[in-house]
Amino acid sequence: MVERSILNQILNVIGDPSQDIHLLGGYFNNVYEIRAEKPIVVKIFNSEVDHEEQIASEIDWTRYLYEHGINVAIPIFIKEESYIHRLNDNLFFIAYEKVKGNHVDIHSEIWNEELFNQWGRAMGNMHFLSKLSKGKYKRPEWYEHKIYQMDMSQFDPVIREKWENCLEVIKSMNPNNDTYGVIHGDLHHHNFLYDTGELTVIDFGDSEYNFYAYDIAIAIYHASQTVKDMDKRKRFANIFFKLFMEGYSVENSDVNKIVKEVDFFINYRHLYSFVYHTQFLDKANLNEQQLQYLEDMSRTIINQDSYLGIECFFESGSY
Repeated sequence: MVERSILNQILNVIGDPSQDIHLLGGYFNNVYEIRAEKPIVVKIFNSEVDHEEQIASEIDWTRYLYEHGINVAIPIFIKEESYIHRLNDNLFFIAYEKVKGNHVDIHSEIWNEELFNQWGRAMGNMHFLSKLSKGKYKRPEWYEHKIYQMDMSQFDPVIREKWENCLEVIKSMNPNNDTYGVIHGDLHHHNFLYDTGELTVIDFGDSEYNFYAYDIAIAIYHASQTVKDMDKRKRFANIFFKLFMEGYSVENSDVNKIVKEVDFFINYRHLYSFVYHTQFLDKANLNEQQLQYLEDMSRTIINQDSYLGIECFFESGSY
């Protein structure tokens, strides 16, 4: 949680210290909403972790997508002509007008084939625009993430070996313009809002240069996590893949070079998620259910070669 004095400082910058500010969430509890006449969402950063030039490049990327017709959350100016508002030597924030819409309830009627298709179209469009940008935007390369420089000695030897093998496979892949570019990097169902048939994509903090197949795998992996039974989860994942790729191929038709790597990247995402949570979460503050979840992840990584068993074949118009 951010100290109240910092929140008060943000309200002073916004220009109305009487407004209510409350926590929305974020992985590090750093996203807040200000309930003004026009609600504002602010995301707070620590420059020791998130450098200003990285955030500036994220803003440039989202503005490029917005200017080319993608529904995305883009930042707003407050007082000065800068999107980055410094609070002290370490902290700064970005402000956004609150986007219309809500997170999708997986138990509602909205969680359906049409949504999965739309979700795929949104990602396909972003990947198509990434190909057009031809490396113009300075997002980080995937291998620059600090997770790849961390000590892995705490992990089970099997997990450590699988991690190292995955990295070798990714490094051996050919990053050409049809398969590799700027991806969202975390486009699960909590990172878009839905309103009257429209999706708005949010939170580009993990956007980076990586393989498009990884972005697709992330969507499949996290959507499938909504199904608790493992056999049903695998069936759902294959259905979701086909519906998602139908939408994706409408906007980015050259999918044959991409889809063959999706199952590999789903397995990698499962492994990556376990490593990420283990490295960055404070286990002392986790409850019993969360600890059990990590234990279950560890067991499936060690014992399974293919987590979801996606049949990586897609022919446009065949479903």
